[in-house]
Parts: sequence; C-alpha cells; structure tokens
Amino acid sequence: MPKSTFDAVAKFIGNNDKKLISQALNGLDFAQQVRVIRNASLNGTGLQKMTIAKGIRNLNTDVNSRSGAHRAYTGRKLLVYPGMKIIDVIPEEVYNTFLSDMMAPGVKEIPFAQWLWENEFKKISQEINDNIYLSDYQGNAALFNGASVYAVNSYISFGTELDIYKCVTLTVAGESPLTAPAKWTLVNDSIISTGWGKIIANEIAGGGITGANLITTGALTNANAMDKVELMIDGMTVAHRNLGGTIRMSPVSYAKYLKQEKATFTAALDQKMGDGTKTVYGYPKWQLEQCSWMGTSSRLIATQKDNLAFGTNVESDLTKAGKVIETLHGYTTVVKWIQGCEIADLETLYVNDQA
Repeated sequence: MPKSTFDAVAKFIGNNDKKLISQALNGLDFAQQVRVIRNASLNGTGLQKMTIAKGIRNLNTDVNSRSGAHRAYTGRKLLVYPGMKIIDVIPEEVYNTFLSDMMAPGVKEIPFAQWLWENEFKKISQEINDNIYLSDYQGNAALFNGASVYAVNSYISFGTELDIYKCVTLTVAGESPLTAPAKWTLVNDSIISTGWGKIIANEIAGGGITGANLITTGALTNANAMDKVELMIDGMTVAHRNLGGTIRMSPVSYAKYLKQEKATFTAALDQKMGDGTKTVYGYPKWQLEQCSWMGTSSRLIATQKDNLAFGTNVESDLTKAGKVIETLHGYTTVVKWIQGCEIADLETLYVNDQA
C-alpha cells in the first residue's frame, strides 16, 4: 500500500471528525421522528411546559382582574451522557476489499480514507439506532466484587477494559463474566443513556404514567392490531384526541396492523396501503409511524412528534475523534459524542400495557 494512502487515513479523520459525527447522528432513523436538540448541555436541558388556565368569559366593564392563576410552568430535564468507540485501523485488512468494491461497474471512485471512515461512522450510527430505545444508563456501574452475590438485572464493570455487564441469572460469590459467562451479558452498547422505552417503563412502575394514559390493549396480533390502535385513540381525553399526533410502533407491530388491514379491506386493496404512510382509519389527525429503533417491542406510543426528545451537541469538545495514534501496523483513535433521551410531557403521552 502506498505510504501516501496509509497516511491519508489519519489525516482524513483529523480533518473531518465533526462532519462525520454530525452525519452519523443526523442520519439516525429516529432523527426524523423525534425532536432533536443539537445544542444539549451536559448539565441538562430543560424541556419546559406551560399550562395556561381557562379564562374567557362575558364582557363586563366592572371586572378588572381575573380569578385564579393565569398559567403554570413545569418541565422535565433532558440529560445527555458521553459515549465513545475505540477504533483500530489496520489499512491492509480492508484495502483489498476497498479495491474490489471500487472496481464494480458503475461505482463512483471514492478515496480509500474517506471510504473507510464513512463506513466506520455508519456502524456507529447503526449501533446507536438499534440500542437507543431500551437503553438504560449504567455508566457508573460498580466494579465486580468477588465476595458479592448479584441479582438479576444487576450491573457491574469488569475486566481490564472496564466493560459493563448485566446479570441475567442469580450468581453466587465469585461468579464473574469470566468464570460464569452464561450468567452475564455484555451491554456496553445499551447503557450509554436511558432510552424512551426504558423511561416509559420506569414511569409506569413509578406511577408517572397511569390512569387514562396507560391503556390496556393486551397483545397485538394479525387479527386485532387495527382494533388496538383505535382503542388507544378512544382512550384519550377529547382535548388530546383533537390535538392529533403520531402513534409510534415497531416494525413487528406495524406488520400486524397491515395484516388486519389487508384482511379487512381485501376488496379495496391498493398499492398505496402498504407504502408506509398511514392515517388511522376514522381519525385523520392521527398518523401511524413505523419505528425501526423500537426493535420488536409491542409498545404503542401515541403523542406529538416533539414530545420525544433526543439531545446531542456536535459542537461540544466531547463530540470529536481523539488523537490518531500510530501503531505498529496502523492507527488507533477514539470517537466521542454525547446522547440522551427524554419525554417532555407525560400528560399528552398515551401508551399501552405491552412492553
């Protein structure tokens, strides 16, 4: 491999780290489906809510003030946390693959360094997208203690690389990820921040989402998914129903909705019915949205787009690639960014009883 090509690998990431990280974060599937706050602070960003009281009445020139409060201010805080990925680059490992791809008919020639780093950042984007929904912040997990017994869902930091593990089976003293690997699962990619699915589960468990905002649908099937979606809307207050919004669902649930729709409207089937754009039958203000980032979840989330917030900051000193260090056969660097999720207003959020 020419030395100029080898050196270009280090030079390209040094000159383009902010751009690549920005592209990776903006290219996330959910970035088009939620509110993205691109200047989030590590100290937290307030998601303010203003509730304005009722106040209209008949004109009376003898009345010069209103009764009761004008408005109330509340809000939740969006917290973001730093994430990273250490990348080792041995150019010879990928150079032959690059040359093979570039020789394919009709392929636009791309410099090797650009091709390598763009693919690395696409992988970072995919990892964030696939793990964000059920992620559970555990960046402060304690070191493994050989004298301790760990319950299911306990988290530890273990090994020379301080990897984070989650306990999946009750341990006895001394059972570590090394000595009892079946009792632990590596969760580095799903503990960077707390995702919307985990926030919802925590709020349900803590009583923050309850009553009319927690709708009993039972399991979604190919024969009832449309009915369950309508049940979600029927369960809302009239005011919230009239607001309109989006019902987010996983690709699995969306497919079940299509199956019942197909069975129900067989005589009127149209190609557009499967194009991914759906208005809930009978409720034109409510759209369905298939969310890849929800995985295989059966949860239905009905609210307005901006109510789910994702925070990052591409201008932060924490959002960059670190110094590229030359090794015996290549380079090592670390890519850093910040991320976080929050729900701005639980009052206008409706979810079903499925996880």
